[in-house]
Amino acid sequence: MSTPPAAQRFLALVTASWVTASLHTVAVLGIADLLADGPRPAEDLARATGTRPDPLRRVLRALAAHGVFAEREDGRFEQTELSGFLREGVVGSLRSFLVMLSGEVISPSWGQMLHSIYTGETAFAKVHGSELFEYMQQDPDFAAIFNKAMTEISAGVADEIVAAYDFSRFATIVDVGGGQGSLLSAILNAAPAARGILFDLPHVIEAARPVIAERGVANRCELVTGNFFESVPAGGNAYIMKWIIHDWNDDDATKLLRNVRAVIPPDGRLIVFDGVLPERITAGDIALQFGTLMDLNMLVNVTGLERTETQFRKLFAAGGFRLASERTIPSGLGIVEGAPA
Repeated sequence: MSTPPAAQRFLALVTASWVTASLHTVAVLGIADLLADGPRPAEDLARATGTRPDPLRRVLRALAAHGVFAEREDGRFEQTELSGFLREGVVGSLRSFLVMLSGEVISPSWGQMLHSIYTGETAFAKVHGSELFEYMQQDPDFAAIFNKAMTEISAGVADEIVAAYDFSRFATIVDVGGGQGSLLSAILNAAPAARGILFDLPHVIEAARPVIAERGVANRCELVTGNFFESVPAGGNAYIMKWIIHDWNDDDATKLLRNVRAVIPPDGRLIVFDGVLPERITAGDIALQFGTLMDLNMLVNVTGLERTETQFRKLFAAGGFRLASERTIPSGLGIVEGAPA
């Protein structure tokens, strides 16, 4: 297949937000689940969702042009590999992650990116009057979809993480800001002799209880509530953080790392799972495209950033650690390991 002309490639970038809006629409309507048993015409899907057939057909046609759904010769629409990510409650789904990022809470920040560029402040705070994690305490519906999205995307990388890193050498693993416990559950199942401590805010821990029970590790996993900027639980040999450090600027991230340093034993390990950007960016790498856009998401919606290895080394040193190793797993997620300095 030949490369499209530059103007077409540029227009595809310009209109990418329209594709996201279309994905959000069909995700909310549950179209992918309605197609799970086979192809259906737009009229049938419209009746099932209470929408109008022609507008819905036009959305499905646009997504079919992007490989999400396929339009058959008889006019019926069917699933594709990509539409499988829109399914609700199936392994590998990214539906909640999509709805969280493309919904009315997060997406308006992107229209205010210039505010972040000019001031260094989050566009989210300009739009909503508070920072994201403060906002979630006032919007339980968004907090629920956020936590579900984090569990969803964690499930997608958990297998890679346990395949890439040997946790069996640790007696107790503390997951700092561990959400609903999806990753910690996978680690404990891979390291049956280990015990875990899941640490997060009270409302998050309450939502984690059924997840931990469902994964069969409740008898080896202690659930602890608190604020990691105040302290973290003692007693761990390994302290893990997945997509936590990138939420915070260097000052806040250093404070968090120092709280871990205060309780970790001399032979313990800090293991951070975050994107690790190269020092220089080259075009065409899908993982880097996602990583650099996620960095902008950190800019406009929280106070953090995606870091390079050099930035991690400096941050770890400020927090009382030396960077012991860094590698990337197939999904593009980095494993950054620190040892007490």
